Amino acid sequence: MKLESDWRTARLLGAALLLVCAVGCGGTGERGAESAESSGGEVAAQPDGGECAHYARRICEVVGPRSDTCRATLGVVALMSPRACAVGVEDWEVTLERVAELRTACDALADQVCVAMGEGSEACRAIRGDAPSIPPGHCPTLLQEAPKLIGQLKEREALSAPLSEERWAAVTGAGAPEFGKADAEVVLVEFSDFQCPYCARAAETVAKIKEAYGERIRFVFRQYPLPFHNHAHGAAQASLAAHAQGKFWEYHDKLFDNQDSLDPASLESYAKDVGLDMDAFRAASTGADTAKAVASDVALGDTVHVRGTPTLFINGRRVENAIDYDSVAAEIDAALQAAK
Repeated sequence: MKLESDWRTARLLGAALLLVCAVGCGGTGERGAESAESSGGEVAAQPDGGECAHYARRICEVVGPRSDTCRATLGVVALMSPRACAVGVEDWEVTLERVAELRTACDALADQVCVAMGEGSEACRAIRGDAPSIPPGHCPTLLQEAPKLIGQLKEREALSAPLSEERWAAVTGAGAPEFGKADAEVVLVEFSDFQCPYCARAAETVAKIKEAYGERIRFVFRQYPLPFHNHAHGAAQASLAAHAQGKFWEYHDKLFDNQDSLDPASLESYAKDVGLDMDAFRAASTGADTAKAVASDVALGDTVHVRGTPTLFINGRRVENAIDYDSVAAEIDAALQAAK
């Protein structure tokens, strides 16, 4: 896939926060947790149960047991005298004040997101709800990454928005390979690449969809050969040459069944297998008309922010998992119900 698809998503804010945290925290989340657990055991095992163990536990309760601050505290108190730790416990209010100062960075992050995305946005609601649970030691780093986070949230919001009527009309326009009822109330459009292994899996899902829904839906196939797949563009043109002879779906299946062999000689061999007129196929598969048609599909994909393949839309809304039949079927069922 082009980015071989980033859209294995958690929810909008969660996915972005996890990404920023991984960058900001150096990927130490799980290792930090393991370190905290082992260090915590050592501190708690001090002969008297000690002030240091007590102080460390209180810190970790406030800042989060998986945070860098908790981990650092557990390491430091192992070197401190019980008397020094007792002073820390005695001056606990000072510690709470400093934690509160760190927490203000989370509030500032939430404010920046809500100003940028709108107070009523899903991202704003999510971060207002999540901010209290973010370990305060992470807040300054997240705040520094706020522009990147906001940019990711805006991109995700744009991708999750339904297509305009004009753009949807363009991607569902006549001429592309399709099956189903021409005036179906539920229309699916897939942008695909014959050399993409994920698209081969999506093709299996499409076959099940065709069998299960038949004339209740319309399915439109759009070409989106990725530039780093060296045979994808040739395969796309060849499939349109087969389409011109009414054999697109048979040829489509041949291509996905033989993804490792999409060189020109193999493309010709598959054309013979499905019974195409070879002279017409050769002329069309390398001709200007099919090249223009592929370029037109790619341009359409770019206008609707296709970022990888397969990308699937149902009634103008992007589907997150185009590979899983159950997920796609649930989306189709919901669209059919809404159309009643």
